[in-house]
Amino acid sequence: MNKMKYRNILIIKMSSLGDVIHALPSLYVLRKAYPEARITWAVHPAFGALLPERPWIDEIYYVDRKRIHEWSYLKTVRQDLHSRHFDLVIDLQMIAKSALIAALSGGKKKIGYWDAREGSFLVSHPIRGVHWNGHIIEQLLDVMVYLGCDVSHFEFPIHPHDAERRTIQEKLKAAGVGKRYVVLVPGTRGEHKKWPVAFWGLLAKKLADRKIYTVVSGTASEKELGKAIRSLSSSPYTVDFTGKTNLLELAALDEMADLHISCDTGPLHIANAMQIPLIALFGPTLPDRSGPFGNPYAEVIMADNPGQETTDMSTISVDSVLEKAMEKISS
Repeated sequence: MNKMKYRNILIIKMSSLGDVIHALPSLYVLRKAYPEARITWAVHPAFGALLPERPWIDEIYYVDRKRIHEWSYLKTVRQDLHSRHFDLVIDLQMIAKSALIAALSGGKKKIGYWDAREGSFLVSHPIRGVHWNGHIIEQLLDVMVYLGCDVSHFEFPIHPHDAERRTIQEKLKAAGVGKRYVVLVPGTRGEHKKWPVAFWGLLAKKLADRKIYTVVSGTASEKELGKAIRSLSSSPYTVDFTGKTNLLELAALDEMADLHISCDTGPLHIANAMQIPLIALFGPTLPDRSGPFGNPYAEVIMADNPGQETTDMSTISVDSVLEKAMEKISS
C-alpha cells in the first residue's frame, strides 16, 4: 500500500469499449481515496463518450489513434501532457501505445497493472496483486490497492445520459415498443465468438410469440445482422435499432430494459455497468477474466468445450437461452 498525496493523476486506458468500462471501478475508488486530486484520463475518441466528467474526471484527453505514429503529433502530445505536470501516471492498458503516452507524459511516477505487454514494463512499473489471475476488473483494482484505495465497494461511474434516455423513449414509442422489452446484441468482434444469426432470429420469434418485445441493437456496420433477424422474426414485437443508437443511447436503452442478451462484446459491459439483468453467451473466451462482474443479476451460458478458438457457439441452444430469459423476465 502506497498512500501518498498525489495531486495530479493521469489514467491511461484508451481502448477498447469493454476495457474502458472495466477500468471505471478503479476510477471510482481512486476518486474516493484522492478527492482533491486532479484526474485526467487519456482515451481514444471512439471510446470516450461513456466516461464521466467532474467530479470523477477533471479532464478527458483524447489521443488520435490514427496519428499516433506521426512525429509531429507525438511532439504535440508531449507538450500537452508535460504542461499538466503529472506526479502520478497509471497505465491500465500496459501495451506499447499506452506505454508511449506514459513516456511522453513526463509523469514523476509511472505504474500499471501486472500484465505488461509489448515492453510497457520498461516505462511503467507493473503492480501485481492478489488477483493477478482473476477478473480484469480485480487486476486493475489491485493497482488501486497499492495506492491505498479502499476497494471493498465500487461502482461504475458513467456519463449522465438523461437526454439520451428521453431520446430512446421517443424512439421506442415511435417503434411501437411497450414498456417492457429485451435488448438483443448479436454482433461481436471475432466471428468465432458469435452466436449464429439464425439462432438470434429464432429467439426473437419465440419471444415475440410470447408477446415480448425485443430491440435488436448494434453498430451501423452490423445492420445486416439486424435485417437478418427481422427477416426471421417479422413480428411487430421485434424491432431493429442497429445503427440507430450511440453509446450513451445504448446505455439508456439498456437501463430501461428488462433484460440484455449478448455475446462477449463491448455492449455486454455497458449492460453490466448498468447493473441490469443480463444473459451473456460465452464460448471461445472465458468469463472468468472478462465476463460480467459485480452484477448479481448477470447469468452466463457457456458453449460446449469452452476456452478454445474452435469452440462451437452453436452448442448453446435457443431453448436454453429462452428458458433463462423467461426466468429473468418473470422475476
